[in-house]
Amino acid sequence: MKRIVSFGIVGICLLCYETEISAASPNQIVQKELEYISNHKPVLYSKLWMRSMQTSVLFHHNDRIHHQDTLHNIKHSSLVDIKQMSLTKAAVYMPRVAQYVSKFGKENVQVYYLAVQYDVKKENTYQMNGTNYFLQAFVREYGDWKIAESIVAPTGQIVTNGDGFGTDEEKDYSEKRNNVK
Repeated sequence: MKRIVSFGIVGICLLCYETEISAASPNQIVQKELEYISNHKPVLYSKLWMRSMQTSVLFHHNDRIHHQDTLHNIKHSSLVDIKQMSLTKAAVYMPRVAQYVSKFGKENVQVYYLAVQYDVKKENTYQMNGTNYFLQAFVREYGDWKIAESIVAPTGQIVTNGDGFGTDEEKDYSEKRNNVK
């Protein structure tokens, strides 16, 4: 009887865990990503990534292994703005977009330009207090949208090409990053 109850509890936990990490759109993935970052949940964060990247992402963000703050450096994160980019434009900034299209098909790849507000313990070139800018490629893998790649956005180039949000903060972002180094 105890075994049956134990298996039932484990089964329910697995179902709840699985529904917690699946999302219907890249926009929802971004929302979950920021929630998991703010709540310091590296395991759930890693599950938002495509399967081939999950172990690497978890390893990279495991503070016990690297003895440095990664996700735990961020006290709070929130979405400021999000903008989908055409795959043609995105390929200028993210060369691997063509590989994702080749592997998953054009209809299963999307790229977004993100403005994310961070409150961090210690600033570094990847995490600064204030608005940070990222490009993220998403692929539909086994029916679910997953993060394939996330990079600090080359805002100087994005602004010059007219692909940005048009904010003053965005224009100064590259210089601000250089001053943190």
